[in-house]
Amino acid sequence: MIDQTELIKYFLLESEEYINTLIEGLEDLENKGFSQETLESIYRAIHTLKGSASIVKFNKIATLAHKLEDLFDSIINNEIQQDISIINIARRVVNSIITLINEVSTYNEEKSELDSNLVNLIDEIVEKKVILQIEEAQDTYVSLPMTNAVRVELSVIDSLFDILSEIIVQKNVINDREKELKYLVEEILKSGKKLFSEIVSFSDRYWLSPLSDKTKVIDTFFTDFSDLEFDRYDEYHIFTRKIAEITNDINESLNELISFSEHLSANFKTLGREINTLKDNLLSIRMLPIGRLLNKISEAIKDTANNLGKQINFEIKGGDIKIDKPVLDLLYEPIIHILRNAIDHGIETPEQRLAIGKPEKGNIKLNVKKEGKYVVISITDDGKGIDIEKVKEIAINKNLLSQEQILYMNNEEILSYIFVPGFSTSEDVDFQSGRGMGLNIVKTAIAKLKGTIEVFSEIRKQTTFTIKIPQSLSITNLLIFKSSELEFAVPINYIEEILIIDDFPEVKSERLINHKNRFIPVKIFSELYFSSNGKQSEKGYIIIFNFSGIRKALLVDNILGQEEAAIYPLGKFLEGLTQYIGYVLSGQGTPRLVIDPLKIFEEEFIFTISKPLTLESVPYTGTVLIVDDSISVRKSLQTLLETKNIRVYTAKNGAEALSILEDKNVDIVITDLEMPVMHGYELINKLRKDIRFKDLTIIVLTSRGTRKHQEKAIDLGADGFLIKPFDEKTITELLRNFPILKNQIY
Repeated sequence: MIDQTELIKYFLLESEEYINTLIEGLEDLENKGFSQETLESIYRAIHTLKGSASIVKFNKIATLAHKLEDLFDSIINNEIQQDISIINIARRVVNSIITLINEVSTYNEEKSELDSNLVNLIDEIVEKKVILQIEEAQDTYVSLPMTNAVRVELSVIDSLFDILSEIIVQKNVINDREKELKYLVEEILKSGKKLFSEIVSFSDRYWLSPLSDKTKVIDTFFTDFSDLEFDRYDEYHIFTRKIAEITNDINESLNELISFSEHLSANFKTLGREINTLKDNLLSIRMLPIGRLLNKISEAIKDTANNLGKQINFEIKGGDIKIDKPVLDLLYEPIIHILRNAIDHGIETPEQRLAIGKPEKGNIKLNVKKEGKYVVISITDDGKGIDIEKVKEIAINKNLLSQEQILYMNNEEILSYIFVPGFSTSEDVDFQSGRGMGLNIVKTAIAKLKGTIEVFSEIRKQTTFTIKIPQSLSITNLLIFKSSELEFAVPINYIEEILIIDDFPEVKSERLINHKNRFIPVKIFSELYFSSNGKQSEKGYIIIFNFSGIRKALLVDNILGQEEAAIYPLGKFLEGLTQYIGYVLSGQGTPRLVIDPLKIFEEEFIFTISKPLTLESVPYTGTVLIVDDSISVRKSLQTLLETKNIRVYTAKNGAEALSILEDKNVDIVITDLEMPVMHGYELINKLRKDIRFKDLTIIVLTSRGTRKHQEKAIDLGADGFLIKPFDEKTITELLRNFPILKNQIY
């Protein structure tokens, strides 16, 4: 939880803003008259100040704010007259509050006693027990304590992050240029050393050789001297001397260049450290203690337990760890979903716990810790646990796994199937009473945060969900790799480790590796994104990804290193390329596409067992076209419908669906709304305008559950509306409403 000192710091920062609003508002009332807008502004500031003071247990400030709130509530509702005396009374209250705030700033507590006369006066005015009298005007306000903090609009911080992103791009450019400079210096140094060596060797040989008679210089000055008495130089000697001097100068310049390069490299490293410090400090501005979120959740969880007749101890550790506000905002739903699930389906009733020898109160522990640039949140309850055998049974019954596949999977991988869409319903899964219900929502939310979630459980003992997310999404750590001579990037969030292909020589033929007693399927990146006819590299690296306990591997040609960068969106023109998150810029200014590993392996997250059905042996009872850009949704819904002997066609967008409808007879279309190329609304509109499809049954299946979305779909001609996530019971009941399949759905 957040300690009291941290709470006081936030209170002082907020109270300064509210006090300034009150002072400005009272001045406006006195100078410009009692306007409704000013009165409401003052009332909101008082109300918020009262709430803030109550949270940090500053009861005297809260009491004065409450009395002032009552006074202005009566003015707004015309229960008492608008009089200048009220402004003077309000000034006295504000001054008393400021005095107490000053004491909090200095001593972390309120020391002055409440002015009971002032409190009673306000009560009497509100209750109309006294007639307003002119109060002596307050000349000045007590000065507020100086705080070392300011409040900044979030949009300003976001714009600074945009600038920081550009700076980091330039930093990467400088790093690449530094490597090029080092290479050039090394090459020049090698060439210079060769040149210097050759010239010295030549000079030594020629400089010491005597002049031949043919090359002797005839000079009247030399007639009186012999060769031993006076040195004589011809043009070759002079040229050799000049070359030696030039070479010496070059050598000195090379040494200076090396020194300059070393100093420049040190400057680049210092600049890089300063940029990282700037980034960290800028991130800290937008960071908030996660305890702020957990405090809100704590009250909601206790209410849930009381409503279910269960007793819990809810313990939070690490609430002072800070996290980026955009991440914090998106964490509320998945965390509260897991906690409510723990209370509803994990923690037993007091009677059940006593009967099996457990304490009457259940225990839920939420622990937050920081690991590098990531935050790890573990949520543990000492309830019923998850029955792994029940999970296996459900997975087999729903054609998600086969008996053979289960033999090669550990419990961690099997438990990961509770995150599959539509995995469980309250009727046929209880793990005792439905543990696992709706957990795909949690996994989807965590995936949006570029994080992972894993589950560990012991039956009748405990269950732990472990969430790992980046502390911030503004700047992403990326692994840069090469394939088919092109450079790509992938977020390191999901990467568990990197292996060398030499240790697994059969990986290209078997597409499978046995690593740490796990059989991990492997995909070859070049085959996914390029022509398989190209020349394949004999070398390579295997990147192991961990998706909530499920391991997958990707084979790439080369690993170039790791970088920090801001990911830019591809833009509307390329938004259909869902296999990419976006792009980053290399040091050379060329774009590197950032792949989404979840999309690469999405088809494999839901295993389906094909059953050899023929039209002769088991005739189809109807035909359904599923239109959704999510492979997971298409596969799971297709599996569900095919078990009911329904022929299923699938399309990933509206345009593809129209193409299928041109050639195939379809009884029902089940379509998503949000899809690339052609969205669901456009598809419904086109179908209803085509006379051939005017009676075709159209059902919308979407995560957008607002009345606005539903009404628009129905107005365009949809016959039904279903909100994700779906389960077998919901789909079955909906399809029964349509005559074409009414007698076949059971």
